[in-house]
Amino acid sequence: MKVEELLTEIKKRNVKKVMIQLPEGLKTKAAEISAALVEHGIDCLISADPCYGACDLADEDAHERGCDLLVHVGHSKFYRDFATKVPVLYFPWTIDVNLEGVDFSVIKEQRIGLLTTIQHLWALSEIKVALEKQGKEVVIGGQVLGCWFENADKLDTDAFLYIGSGRFHPLGYRDKKIYALDVEKKTIDEVDTNLLEKRRYANIHNAKDARTFAILVTTKKGQNQLQGEVDSIKKKLREHGRNYCVISLNEINDTNLLGIRADAFINTACPRIIEDSFSKPIVNAQDLEELFSQM
Repeated sequence: MKVEELLTEIKKRNVKKVMIQLPEGLKTKAAEISAALVEHGIDCLISADPCYGACDLADEDAHERGCDLLVHVGHSKFYRDFATKVPVLYFPWTIDVNLEGVDFSVIKEQRIGLLTTIQHLWALSEIKVALEKQGKEVVIGGQVLGCWFENADKLDTDAFLYIGSGRFHPLGYRDKKIYALDVEKKTIDEVDTNLLEKRRYANIHNAKDARTFAILVTTKKGQNQLQGEVDSIKKKLREHGRNYCVISLNEINDTNLLGIRADAFINTACPRIIEDSFSKPIVNAQDLEELFSQM
């Protein structure tokens, strides 16, 4: 049914050639989507590159391939505006949530805020009712991203319940206790963010003695909001007697940085990148004041 809905939305645009961009969990739908489009006379390309969200659009690739439209499936429009080479159709692709058998008694706090991704927004009202039957006060926060929690920050709650699979999104919030309802396993667990905080401060501590820093900038349009601060970062490094080089790349990971002769990295892209494994200390640009205070 969702493929038919997607096809209807694409046909409204009166396009001849489109690129489909899918998150990992929906790539099983690629052939089905392509077949539906071709059947209706629309040429289709599937982008198989990793996709990290609405900040990571394949619009440059779509433009180079002569596409009239980029169809970005699984996410809503990013909270920050940026220009794209071709028009973008955002198609959220909602996912069903079955609450049968879910034990909400794990949550001990009284006033609970509900958070989720775009796929499960429709289910928040049902979950609110289920929690209220347990005697809880419930407020709906709405959608969050791994790097954006304004819908949580504006709520007065004792704790939060995140609805979705995996831990990427809830691990990004560290101001209050947060639980995660895994919609596949039907389990609720408290999310432990302490390990990530410890790793963050360990990276800052280990980078303080670095003599040469590699400043990492990304080609992903939605993640490059800090590129304008690179000159400021370079100035601060010079003031502290440090050397630097600026590295531009699309995929920021340790493998792509192995040949770079630097003692530590400064990340100006997605702040969640530093949670991956790196062979050298890596800090976010937002943590530089803390880093410089230790030099």
